[in-house]
Amino acid sequence: MNLILIHGRDQQGKDPSKLKKEWIDTLKIGLAKNSLELPEDVNIVFPFYGDLLDSFSKDVTNPGSITGVIAKGSIAEKQLTFYFDILSEIALNAKIDDHKIKETSISIQEKGPLNWGWIQAILRALDAYSSFGDTSLEKFTYDVFVYLTIPEIRRQINEFILSSIKEGPTVIVGHSLGSVVGYNVLRELKGSDVKKYITIGSPLGLKSIKAQLDTPLRMPSSVTGGWYNAYDERDFVALNPLDKKNFNISPSIVNSNHVNNQTKNRHGIIGYLNDAAVAGEIHKYLTSSGE
Repeated sequence: MNLILIHGRDQQGKDPSKLKKEWIDTLKIGLAKNSLELPEDVNIVFPFYGDLLDSFSKDVTNPGSITGVIAKGSIAEKQLTFYFDILSEIALNAKIDDHKIKETSISIQEKGPLNWGWIQAILRALDAYSSFGDTSLEKFTYDVFVYLTIPEIRRQINEFILSSIKEGPTVIVGHSLGSVVGYNVLRELKGSDVKKYITIGSPLGLKSIKAQLDTPLRMPSSVTGGWYNAYDERDFVALNPLDKKNFNISPSIVNSNHVNNQTKNRHGIIGYLNDAAVAGEIHKYLTSSGE
């Protein structure tokens, strides 16, 4: 049995072995709440793409690079439009209206996707009225932007993850941006037996994210045992459940909003993997009882 753990954004420069250990140790805490242990015969893979994504992100405006092609399509305008769309959705989830956004800057006159001042005001409002810091959220938005909107970056990240998936029954866990990467990878994966796809803190329910995915949306054929999505209702990035309204596929995704994520922004991986129900779901499909 394989267990593939796909991390989220802002992991560049970190030690992959230490990150993998943090995920596994946290999962063991969640399992212990169920009086369970991680099976010894599981092959755990942590495909670390943080440095790869970071190097691409820094190179998008270089015309001589593999990603520089986007410059021909006006990266500034595409970036602003994407920022406006996704941050507006997150602000709506956080119940931050235009009045609160305007309060953060007296110089803001016009709301619009190409108004950088308005976008900065949304970030400041989210920092003031929610648990997300503006710097953290801006970095999240940028990482998602370059992965989703630049085909060459998406292709290379997907190929890197695909190369880590070995033959045999597999459980895949994707957190945050990793849930988006995981979904794209699973759509490309052929002939594999994915017993369960588990997403935690997933932004796939955001319209701005779905708009960048291949259509029609569908359950990846490689997923034989269904899809389980867990989130904390205070996690404004992942607040939209992956249901018929927000991610209409068949068979439908099982959603659970029970998580009480203890991390500061309610989005951190530790607050998801140490959850008893999430850990229990992972364990169920790593053992014979999940077959």
